[in-house]
Amino acid sequence: MRRYIFILSLLFLILPAKAQPKHEVRAAWVTAVYGLDWPRTRAVSQSGIERQKRELVDILDKLQQANINTVLLQTRIRGTVIYPSSIEPWDECLTGRPGVNPGYDPLAFAVEECHKRGMELHAWLVTVPLGKASMQKRYGSASVTRRRPELCRTVRGESFMIPGKESTAAYVASLAGEIVRRYDVDGVHLDYIRYPEKSYGFSDDDLFRSSGSADKGEWRRENITRIVRAVHDTVVAVKPWVKLSSAPIGKYKDLSR
Repeated sequence: MRRYIFILSLLFLILPAKAQPKHEVRAAWVTAVYGLDWPRTRAVSQSGIERQKRELVDILDKLQQANINTVLLQTRIRGTVIYPSSIEPWDECLTGRPGVNPGYDPLAFAVEECHKRGMELHAWLVTVPLGKASMQKRYGSASVTRRRPELCRTVRGESFMIPGKESTAAYVASLAGEIVRRYDVDGVHLDYIRYPEKSYGFSDDDLFRSSGSADKGEWRRENITRIVRAVHDTVVAVKPWVKLSSAPIGKYKDLSR
């Protein structure tokens, strides 16, 4: 009996230790929209490509020196991406021109450079906002607002994915699936995984009325959950070890949201 009690005591000591994370997550965002963090140089020539790469290497070296072990690289910007996608066009931050191939694969390069430094690379995807409608027009027929207009809504000059459309979840998940299939990313990070701020005047009352739901708040929460669930299920089916994280928002003065 004493022997069994001793074994059980060891198990209770060991199990909590195994439940702890293997290492701290010390993460930093690397923002690509408008070239805020990177890139500052346009990849319009071979020398420009090399300078653009060196800029990213310099950022990663500094993050490594600061003991950062996880890099969240903005991969989907505003209905645009920084890798050769069959779903969305190249973001103009790379070349200064909408939809133009920079002549190399920035995401593949970033993954390789992060892994050289023992750092994880998480693909940061902006989910709902699509930026200014005028910017989407610059991408012409390649724009998501042109290719999938039924999933988009523009209010006050700003375009958004429509969370209340069930096929929006499948669309966002297809981007995540494309990335994890093609790249050795360590995680997928969902940003702006929420409804637009009230100041934009975004309304989906028409969809709510046709949904048959009694509670609009609960209906909206389920719409966001559906997107997260679709991304999760898609990623796990391809690479179950890839981590999924999000950047939600909480406002004490507006807890009703």
